[in-house]
This record gives sequence, C-alpha cells and structure tokens, in this order.
Amino acid sequence: MWNWKPAKVMLEALWNSGEVVIAGRVSGFQRVYDLAERVIPGEVLEAPEPDEATRLRELTIRAVRARGALTEAGIVEHWRLKGGVAGIRPHVDALVREGALERLRAEDGEANVLVAAGTDLDPSRPTAATLLSPFDNLLWDRAFVRRVFRFDHLIEVYKPAPERQYGYYVLPFLWRDRIVGRADLKSERRDGTLVVKALHLERGVRKSGALDDAFERALDRLCRVIGLERIVL
Repeated sequence: MWNWKPAKVMLEALWNSGEVVIAGRVSGFQRVYDLAERVIPGEVLEAPEPDEATRLRELTIRAVRARGALTEAGIVEHWRLKGGVAGIRPHVDALVREGALERLRAEDGEANVLVAAGTDLDPSRPTAATLLSPFDNLLWDRAFVRRVFRFDHLIEVYKPAPERQYGYYVLPFLWRDRIVGRADLKSERRDGTLVVKALHLERGVRKSGALDDAFERALDRLCRVIGLERIVL
C-alpha cells in the first residue's frame, strides 16, 4: 500500500511543507489535495509564525486538554515532537509555574502526570459504553494505556491471519472507566450489516447482563455512525 507513484510522493512532500492541504477524501480513504490558499482562510495563512517557545507551549496545553492527563513523554508522542522530553520540559515547567498546568504525583510511583489547571480530580463515575477505533488518540501511548487501564493495546491488521490473537480489525470496548474487552467486527456494506465475530473479554471481567446491555448500546452507536442498519452476532 506504500508503493507510491512519483506524483503521490511529490504531493505528500508539498503537503508536509504546507504548500498544499487535504481538501477532502474520496471513499473515506483517498486524499484530495488543493492549494492551501483555496482551503485555509487568508487570515490564518497570513498570521505570524509563532516562535519555538510559544509553539511548544501551545502544543503542550492542547495535548493535555485533548487527552485529559498526560506524561511529558505522552506529549512528545502526541505530536511526534523532536528533541524528546528534554526539549519540552522547560516549557512544561513554565506552564506549571504560571498555573496553566498542574503536575501530579501518581500513587503507582511512576512518572508524574500533567492535567489542565482546575481539572476535577474526583469526577463521578462515567457511564459511557463505546467501541474505540484502534487508532483513537486514547490509545496512542501504549505504555500509558497499559499503566492506566492495564490494557495491552495490539493492532493486528498488518499481521498474517494465523498470527493474530484477536482478529483483523479489533475495536477496544470502553465501558465506564475501564477497557473491558476487544470486539472483532466486520461491516457487510452490501447488506447494511455489522457482524460481530467475537468479543474477547479482558482478564478478570465477568460476563453479565449489564455488560451485555452496554455492549449492545455500543454496537448500536457504531451502526449509526458508520451507516449500517442491523447487527448480526
């Protein structure tokens, strides 16, 4: 899938340099490119470029707000920043001193986490039931997901079928404040059907009526989002 033609290589180079942008997608996958000035408002293109300190501070705040709680390594991973943790630490320290972020020591004794100032540290227990894309940003930092959720995130789409443990395109199942399982799903577009091939529960998770109801809600939501009409178990 990465055997790009010369035109595609050049378009990607122009996109990385900001000369062209992604104006849309065809069939949900193929990129449609256009000149930046025909897609992005002029006032945005003409805005002054921020200095390095301003850029890193803004990216740090945005990552923490988007993810809720992050380590410094997680911020670097979020944006694929060059320079590693050492490169952003002075800016994180400044944001903590200024009161924009708070650095918290976790009970597990591992790396401190950063949260936005004023974050409610004792929220009510969530009730959500949702199937996560395996590429959801909650899952980007595998070490942090393992630490917080005790969940070892695997993406097996690139593995040969005999080597897969859970399935081809598996969606983690988030229920309340825990990832409780992995759903091996397939969409049959011609039939408008979402096929549930398997639900692999995590160790220590017991099957129950409440869990079944939550999984059904998550499947219904996914069907609405991707435009399917029915579910086959």
